[in-house]
Amino acid sequence: MKIRKKAYDTALSSVSRLVEMEYLPQNQGLNDMHRRLMAGRREFEEAVTKTMDAVIRMSAMDLTLETSAVAIGQINASMGMAVDGISGSAESTAKVATEVSKAHENLTATIIEVSDESGKIMEDIRSCENELTSISGLSSSAMATAQEMKTDIGGLIDTIRDMTDAIAAINAISAQTNLLALNASIEAARAGEAGRGFSVVAEEIRSLAEEAKALTGRMGAFVANIQEASRKSSDSVDTTVSELVHINENIQNVWKITGQNRKGVDHIADSVSSLAAVSEEISSSMHELDNQMQHINEECLDLRGNMDLLAASSSSIADLVAPSKMIEKHLEESTQIMGNMAQDAFYMLDNQVLLNCLNSAVDAHRRWLDTLGEMVQTGTLKVLQTDCTKCGLGHFYYAFKPANAQLTALWKGLEGKHKTFHSYGTEVIDAIQSGRSGELQHIYRKAEECSKGLIADFQSIIRMIGVLSKDGIRVFEQEGYKIN
Repeated sequence: MKIRKKAYDTALSSVSRLVEMEYLPQNQGLNDMHRRLMAGRREFEEAVTKTMDAVIRMSAMDLTLETSAVAIGQINASMGMAVDGISGSAESTAKVATEVSKAHENLTATIIEVSDESGKIMEDIRSCENELTSISGLSSSAMATAQEMKTDIGGLIDTIRDMTDAIAAINAISAQTNLLALNASIEAARAGEAGRGFSVVAEEIRSLAEEAKALTGRMGAFVANIQEASRKSSDSVDTTVSELVHINENIQNVWKITGQNRKGVDHIADSVSSLAAVSEEISSSMHELDNQMQHINEECLDLRGNMDLLAASSSSIADLVAPSKMIEKHLEESTQIMGNMAQDAFYMLDNQVLLNCLNSAVDAHRRWLDTLGEMVQTGTLKVLQTDCTKCGLGHFYYAFKPANAQLTALWKGLEGKHKTFHSYGTEVIDAIQSGRSGELQHIYRKAEECSKGLIADFQSIIRMIGVLSKDGIRVFEQEGYKIN
């Protein structure tokens, strides 16, 4: 009987402390009770794990909902300003497009006029070139004729010079003949009657000599006049040839200038053609611009409708925050209740549950620091939990408190560092929002240094829990009761 009593007391103690026990046939009732309680504890641990996961996810979702609602509101406001600006710009652009279109019509008309005038100028230039060609030919012909005339006048002057010499010779002969006739008359007079006939002949010869002299005198005057006229004609021909040369040079210069003008007008015609092509492109672009402005106005109207829907969606998201926060609050209260229940032996969590939570907290902690680093590098805001009570560690930390004396000091020491760590997130957000980008790296370095201390504490706690588990000691039991 004493053996059975001892076995019963041992089983009853195991049930009261809910530790592993040997199932003896005589303690069937206690065996069943122990099985149910152990199964209930495992279910409780599973419920704790799932509840913790749910409250962490709810906190993250609440933060995302709040952040999204604010971001959507800001985006909607920015979009409203942008749409107003786009709409105003579209109206201004439409007005400018109308004015440009009118100016373009005037420009097109001017281009057509310039093109027509260019064609007329080209025709005039070609006519001028044809006339210059004719004038140049006539000028060359006149120069050749003048040169021939100058040669002929030169020959005439030479002939007149010969005539002058001949007249001079005749004058000399006439004078000599007159003298001889005079002498003959004197000699005939001396001869008397015998010389009378000879005297008559001598007189006739003298008369002929006088007439010849008079005639040559008149011929000399006539030849002198011809010579003077020939000289003047020669001078005039020289002047004419010189002027014709000058005229021909001027004609050539005018030809060159006309050729340059033709090239210039050709260039102008090409430019006008290019301008006409550009004008067509402008006309097409203006038409396309008008279509685009109409499309933009339609898109602005559609966008305003979408903005109304976005505002409604933002309001709906904001409306979801309140019930979501209530669910989060209920889950937090549930974790607090579970934390209190875990102090009882019947619901005391296994050491592995705490290890799992701490390992998850370490992973979440590193992801949080990575997100903070991205914010610092990019200068843009991201969803970041700054409330230390609502992160992965915070929910567990403030609900479940290990009772083992060896862990208590380390566990309590986490709170201050954990709060400081999350405060750096608030500092980074404030710095980004206020444009103090120069402070971001300094804040991140402090957060990184704080993170190293927290990770070291986490690892120390994890190592200590491992040691306690090997020794069969429960971390949630004040007396450090060993697990059998």
